[in-house]
Amino acid sequence: MSEEFLNQSETMQSDNTLKVTETMKVDLLSAAKWAKFLCIVGCVAVGFMLIAALCMMVFGAMAAENLFGGLPIGPAMGVLYIVIAALYIYPIIKGFQFANGVRAACLQNDQYQMARGFAGLNSLLRFMGVLTIIIIAVYAITLVFTVGFAAIGLAAMH
Repeated sequence: MSEEFLNQSETMQSDNTLKVTETMKVDLLSAAKWAKFLCIVGCVAVGFMLIAALCMMVFGAMAAENLFGGLPIGPAMGVLYIVIAALYIYPIIKGFQFANGVRAACLQNDQYQMARGFAGLNSLLRFMGVLTIIIIAVYAITLVFTVGFAAIGLAAMH
């Protein structure tokens, strides 16, 4: 959360303040409701991912003995699902922070709660942006290796 922004007092100069109109409050409350809904769905999804991970670890280990020559593919996929579920918890927390902060700010005209809510939104969007950059980089590296191995394979055939 952006502590610098949250620690500012309400004694801002009048030419530097932001007015939140009733229409803006309605839109912010609507956004907060949707954010809360998405966070609840995210919590349910994390629960299902953890259940799926547990099933993969247990049943995948049993199936690996017969299907994959003993390779622990099921347990490895279970661990991957646990890592993905753990990564998803942070944006859910920040989404709830945005939803609850903005809702409280609009209902109580509370500057601190508004700052808290938007700090959560900022953290959420920053996390998703960094995660997107990482995923794009992994895709690019995978593409380079795939093309490289394909070229090696084609060269070996001739």
